[in-house]
Amino acid sequence: MQRIEWNTFKKPAPDDSVSHMVKSILLNANKYALGAWYDLDRKYKADSSGYLDLKSVSTDNEYRYRLPAGMAFGLAISIKTGIYDPSVTGVGTQEAKVKTVQLLSSVAYDHISNSTRKTWGGDWQAAHWAYYSGYAAWLLWEDLDLLSKQNIQRMIISEADHLLTRPVLYYKDIQGKSIFPGDSKIEENNWNAELLYLAAVMMPDHKSQSKWMQKAISYMISAVAMPSDLANEKVLHGKEVKLWLNGYNVEDPGIVVNHHIIHPLYNALSSVVNAPIVFSLVNKPTPEAARFNFDKIYNSLINTRFDVPKYEQPGGTMYIPGSQEVYYPQGSDWGKQIFDSYANMDIAAWKYGLDGGQVYNGRYWATLHLLPIMVQQRRFDDGHTYSGKEENSYYGREAAISTRMASAWMTIWMQSQRPAKYQNFLLK
Repeated sequence: MQRIEWNTFKKPAPDDSVSHMVKSILLNANKYALGAWYDLDRKYKADSSGYLDLKSVSTDNEYRYRLPAGMAFGLAISIKTGIYDPSVTGVGTQEAKVKTVQLLSSVAYDHISNSTRKTWGGDWQAAHWAYYSGYAAWLLWEDLDLLSKQNIQRMIISEADHLLTRPVLYYKDIQGKSIFPGDSKIEENNWNAELLYLAAVMMPDHKSQSKWMQKAISYMISAVAMPSDLANEKVLHGKEVKLWLNGYNVEDPGIVVNHHIIHPLYNALSSVVNAPIVFSLVNKPTPEAARFNFDKIYNSLINTRFDVPKYEQPGGTMYIPGSQEVYYPQGSDWGKQIFDSYANMDIAAWKYGLDGGQVYNGRYWATLHLLPIMVQQRRFDDGHTYSGKEENSYYGREAAISTRMASAWMTIWMQSQRPAKYQNFLLK
């Protein structure tokens, strides 16, 4: 098990305006997680097992496990990077830590590799939940008891080994024929990659470590591959890009089609923004594949034009200079008041130098997209963000704020501590 040497991170946290906004939003999300959400919405209590009964409004495991994993992720990051503030949340640091550990331990306990009660594992999206809960548990490793550590490891290993048996998915094949019409697999491939590289980094001596890393890189490259990449001879991790691929998931020059529409949110939702953090935490180089085509997908938000009458009024680019709003060429089924996904990607583009020297750079866009989130949160005393599904129709919208702002903060914090080093290394 690879431990994080926290005593090596000695530099002060960044003190600029973007950092302050991200911290403020994340701390409000922490406040909501520990208060109204935990006690009133979820009404979490331990059952006879000693673990929380992770209740859900649905039989779908996504709501039962993704939400606590996401809230715990945001809490763990605030606590371990030293920004957690009881004066904002109203909950002492030790109590916050206890609740976070309870959430993580309960998610892991319910995994099929550990128990036979409300079990999950191998579900569509299960890698996503295992990633957030496993990553957060890794940050708080010294605060977990032995059984919880074992449960976390078994959960991660089970999901990583399961992914070794699963095919890499493509929206279209090499002839351009739709495999999943209107449904890019950029998001699935990227969350599968996240779980696999987390497993490989956390457990470098595991017998499957090299297989996990190879499959992670395969998912990373395929997730963001475009038609032009089917002839791309650039060598990534010992093999030409075109040889990694059996199709593509993004249309040139960086357009993502999901839910049967051109969907800007999936440009932002699906990038591997967390990879440099996970590798840098243990002073390892980040795979070059983790930034493959990031610049193209990001710059498409800024530069690709959509003209009426083919697309919805008023036309133009998805990012609008001088405006907090985002233009959706074919509408949005999730709502148009979602800004955290964009801010997270903006900050990664800025901090990793992937904004391509644009006149309007990642920091510029991050500022625009963070401001409306702060305005949204000021409407409520309990720390939550959205007024309802008319602003964001996803049921787990508050947990999503927690994950994306925690990710954005970790990008900022880690780049100030130990800047990421990308490396096009050969696989074992």
